Amino acid sequence: MPSITITLVDRTGDASPSHENFKAGIMHELTHIFEDLLYSDSDVTVVNARWLSQSPGAGEQDLVIHWVPDRDHSYLRSNWPTTRIDQNAGGHTHTHGSMTGSELYQRHPLLKTPLASAIIAAHEAMHNITGLNNIQLHGQMGLEGDAFGRPHLPVTDNDRQLVQTGMQSGVPDQLL
Repeated sequence: MPSITITLVDRTGDASPSHENFKAGIMHELTHIFEDLLYSDSDVTVVNARWLSQSPGAGEQDLVIHWVPDRDHSYLRSNWPTTRIDQNAGGHTHTHGSMTGSELYQRHPLLKTPLASAIIAAHEAMHNITGLNNIQLHGQMGLEGDAFGRPHLPVTDNDRQLVQTGMQSGVPDQLL
């Protein structure tokens, strides 16, 4: 049975009702994207997603994505100071040793809807799960991104193949 548990960690410090509704929208859209990415004709797909306000316990998730205000407040960079993040990025994934971390930027001008944020989160998850860098992943269209690294829906067969193959190898240790 293809399955994944996705933990989204809200590090923005915002607790307004509109923020909570936006988060619910991201989780809803991201769940649908992952149901498509993991779909199998022969088996049931299970996607569990949740929001936390602090890091989960080790082993309580497969994939962790941190939601931070912007790249200047990068959780990745706070843990790994040499992390370089493109100034136009809507999110970033970085591997340090055997550990991988992914983050999404709340204040990015193109991430004004839950769906736009979920697409970027799914793209960063692809980097995380597959271990592929920008040169290897971008330019393939779909969630992998166009030539400029901007991901798009619909999910492509290649997106599915990359994620499912990566899941079979096991999701790397996550930055908590």
